[in-house]
Amino acid sequence: MAKELLRKLASKSFPTILFVASILIIYFFTDIFEKQPTITPAPTPIFPSEYPDYEAFQSMQNKLVIVQNRDTYSPKDQPIIGRLIQQLTISGEFSRIYIYIEASVDDGKPLTQWDSIYMTMNGVGGHLFRPNALKVPGNTITKLLYGLNEIPIISLPYSEQKAPVIVNWFNQFVHGNTIRFDTFISSLRPGGRLNLIELRYECEENSSCEIR
Repeated sequence: MAKELLRKLASKSFPTILFVASILIIYFFTDIFEKQPTITPAPTPIFPSEYPDYEAFQSMQNKLVIVQNRDTYSPKDQPIIGRLIQQLTISGEFSRIYIYIEASVDDGKPLTQWDSIYMTMNGVGGHLFRPNALKVPGNTITKLLYGLNEIPIISLPYSEQKAPVIVNWFNQFVHGNTIRFDTFISSLRPGGRLNLIELRYECEENSSCEIR
């Protein structure tokens, strides 16, 4: 009799117990999920640019192309072929000026240790020391970028083992000045070319400036 009574009580209370147990299980797991820490994605790392000066040069809107696709070389004991002498007229005040050069020898190849680029402004300069050029992308031909405040110069014979002299062309770019620009490729062989020489610059704040 007692067993029958317990069986009836158990059968009647089982659904209630199951319901309560389900509620407790749902509450338990919901509480766990709600307490899980929020995972914030790690920010994408920002690496410094490999070519900061080239990117600054590219961003400048003021520019002057001095030469494009000019064949030039300097045969031994003969007049220099394709030498460029040009007058630059300066107006205004400048905050930054870059000079960018693309040059080649042997009909489209980079300059070798036997070749160099001669360049002066108002007689100041010489043969550009290539290892001290600022970094630029690409190397199918010789590409050089310099700030005009630090131009590394050496004398012939060209050698990357020499210590260059640093000249400052930027100081010549003052309002009203005229600059005699002189350049050629120092190479005994035909096939030299100045593919491009370009100045890009920024004016002083609240000022206008121009190179022409």
